[in-house]
Amino acid sequence: MPNPVKRRKSVALLIETSNAYARGLLEGIVKYHREHDAWSIYLPEQERGAPPPGWLKESNIDGVIARIETDAIAKAVSSLQVPVVDVSSARRVPNVPWIETDDQAIAKLAFDHLFERGFRSFAFCGPKGVNWSRWREERFVDCCRSAGVECQIHRTPSPLRKKYQVGHASELAKWLQELTKPVGLFCAYDITAQVILDHCRNQSIAVPEQIAVIGVDNDPLLCELSRPSLSSIAPDAVGAGYSAAQWLEQAMVERRQTNAAGFSAPFRLMPPLGLVRRQSTDINAVDDPSVAKALEFIRHHACDGIDVNDVLSHVALSRRMLETRFLAATGKTPHAMIAMIRLTRAKELLLETDLSVDAVAHRSGFQHAEYMSAAFRKAFGEPPGRFRRRKTSATTSTKQPPS
Repeated sequence: MPNPVKRRKSVALLIETSNAYARGLLEGIVKYHREHDAWSIYLPEQERGAPPPGWLKESNIDGVIARIETDAIAKAVSSLQVPVVDVSSARRVPNVPWIETDDQAIAKLAFDHLFERGFRSFAFCGPKGVNWSRWREERFVDCCRSAGVECQIHRTPSPLRKKYQVGHASELAKWLQELTKPVGLFCAYDITAQVILDHCRNQSIAVPEQIAVIGVDNDPLLCELSRPSLSSIAPDAVGAGYSAAQWLEQAMVERRQTNAAGFSAPFRLMPPLGLVRRQSTDINAVDDPSVAKALEFIRHHACDGIDVNDVLSHVALSRRMLETRFLAATGKTPHAMIAMIRLTRAKELLLETDLSVDAVAHRSGFQHAEYMSAAFRKAFGEPPGRFRRRKTSATTSTKQPPS
């Protein structure tokens, strides 16, 4: 007689797909599911803070992984009487396993990065009413206090609110203008950081010269589309999702075997994967306002073919004074800074595009490809064509399937 077909456990995922961290959680759950292939998964399309789906209470669900951020979701999952793993910081159902980011480690990483770059004025901006932002703020302030420096704080409306508070944009703009500069600003997450960068651009506040900005989540779309590109701390969302799936499977097995009414409720704080440096913090703090102004001009126009005379037209300094103060503040002359930015842009274009060497030279601010090739060889030890072929070959070889 054939063995009866074993019923697959049904798991509901109440996790939105609208932000990078939540998508990382889902990626980790998918990774676990791919390895074990033991569940039937229900994933409704919903936004952050959405009400529980109507089918939830009518379904034969064996377990739930959820971001329990509202009372409605908390009530819905509690009424199911099945194992639940919470991947939110809100802690609205305290007796279930809980996995979240290590917000203290995230804040410490942000502070250390800004402090190492010479900043001694600091600020924090994040939404009010959510634990993860509050914990990041508290730890960042503690780091500032331990270093003997102050931290200026601005809190925005909660990300779960449906309507943006009227007048808040002007409050934020005023706060940014009044910050003691240069300042290292830690934003609780990338969306806040993107808003900050927009305000800085609208108010002609130089980033990173006057305000260096760090976000959290390392959302590639937000970070790369921001101007300048946004430095961000990458949380281990995939690891959190994978751990949540492990815990849920264990809880469902134990409950079925023992017919127990409950189970232990461990918790885990996932340390960040690291900080991804981009242009928004790509600077050492500069107290000299004239040098900061020159730096801002160079960063925005180095690839437009400018020279030191163009920089001098934007600062009220003689050439000798500019070069002396610029070298003291940055360790480079204005000419060397222009060359470094051009060569960095050339490397990016060689790796990320199929443009010819001539086109790369033009877009990097060099008048002739020969000039760029000579400068590239001097800086990196090989001509641009060979650099591109070597890097492309190395990338291709790592993608080949094993024989």
